[in-house]
Amino acid sequence: MSAAHSFLTISLATVLFSVAPLSCASTADIISRLKIAPVIEGRFIQKEKLVSVPKPFECEGFFIFWKDDVLLWKATKPILTTSLYTDQNFKTYIHLNGKRIENTSPSATNIVNRILWGLLSADMTALELDFQIFSQNKPESWKMDFYPKSNMTGSIVKHVSVTGKDTPEKIVVENFSSDITTLIIDEIKLSEISSTQQENELANP
Repeated sequence: MSAAHSFLTISLATVLFSVAPLSCASTADIISRLKIAPVIEGRFIQKEKLVSVPKPFECEGFFIFWKDDVLLWKATKPILTTSLYTDQNFKTYIHLNGKRIENTSPSATNIVNRILWGLLSADMTALELDFQIFSQNKPESWKMDFYPKSNMTGSIVKHVSVTGKDTPEKIVVENFSSDITTLIIDEIKLSEISSTQQENELANP
């Protein structure tokens, strides 16, 4: 082995050993800096840019997360819609022309809900089975990039990026169809128990 080849091999090994532990540790560091509570509420704006539609579709409303139980979304504009995500299914209730239309889909297909659930629960175990996660952790902000490593997840989404500080603030989902969904989260409130209003939202979706 030449001296030059030996030097390159040693240098590469040094870089790999110094970078790998830092990458793994940064994911744990991000989770440790998140503010969590038994009940988390916030507001959201979601924009969907569909390749076949020139104007992005936008909705806004609020969400409520009960740890280890359910994640509720309520869109107040443009159409009143309530969604309930659990580890078993994802139910959507659309209120239109005085009628309530219900739809149910598997929870595993709802990538944004899965990722947000993991972050708000401070538990990435399930996500690490389906995604390669690359993290950047800075004092002023953090970023996590999710790339699917299972065939099922890969058939749904191409790449997801999440940025934030004390809480997740922005989620961008890139689909293989080139459709892009952007979710902006703010006005986060942490509580130890549910309020009467929050319980009513869950009881009457």
